Amino acid sequence: MKTWITRTFAGAFALATVALASCEKDEDKVVINSNAATTLTASTTTANITTSNSSSQAVTYSWSKVDFGYNAAVVYTLQFAKRGTDFASTQDFNVGSSLSKSFTNKELNDLYNAIDCSLPANPAAFPLEVRVKATVGDAVTPVYSAVQSLVASPYPDFVAPTDRWGLVGPAGDGWPGATATDRNMPYDCRVRGYVARMALNAGPFKFRRNQDWGTNLGGVTGDYTKGVTLTPGGSDLTITTPGTYTVKLEVTTDAAGATTGGKVTITP
Repeated sequence: MKTWITRTFAGAFALATVALASCEKDEDKVVINSNAATTLTASTTTANITTSNSSSQAVTYSWSKVDFGYNAAVVYTLQFAKRGTDFASTQDFNVGSSLSKSFTNKELNDLYNAIDCSLPANPAAFPLEVRVKATVGDAVTPVYSAVQSLVASPYPDFVAPTDRWGLVGPAGDGWPGATATDRNMPYDCRVRGYVARMALNAGPFKFRRNQDWGTNLGGVTGDYTKGVTLTPGGSDLTITTPGTYTVKLEVTTDAAGATTGGKVTITP
């Protein structure tokens, strides 16, 4: 009888322990607020940018705190894009947990030049769209504010390089010769680099300037998605898996314009 009572008590205690643990786990579950939202406001929708007022404040953006339904470490990012592009390509400003961000006229002009580095000397009004993005990690869908507009007439303050850079080698069309040639890459002022989407073969490759081996970049093959450092005259790089990739080449130069190195990023 004593043994039966002991076993019964032990079983009941175990069930109670499991039940308590289950309750604790239920309490730890995160509930995402499906109505999470933020409202973006701007101090102005127009800006007067000149070389003489560069240090003056142009615009201030502020937004309401997003409630995801739990105590989340929310990260806010202001995104700017050309009007009518549906934010296909953006200039982003990560402001962490802050609920506002101000721009001087110089900062705003730099932003415009980053979006379009081919601004004319006397540009017309240039409309942008602005929104704030709130995130708490990859597992939770970001929250976006409604879109605000911004119109200004920026002045050109960036000169795109005239040099051409191309990918050469069996990973592309082969080493330059009778039939093979460089795969020249257009310069993208938004990322300050040469960018092209292309099909690549498994094999070695390098980059060279103006279709001439006098200035070329190579390096040590690594994780291209995180960026690989390039050096002048470096070793051949290698593509191990054929496929279609986005190749971004960033070139660094010294004060005299000589190539000092760079970085290549390759993503599927």
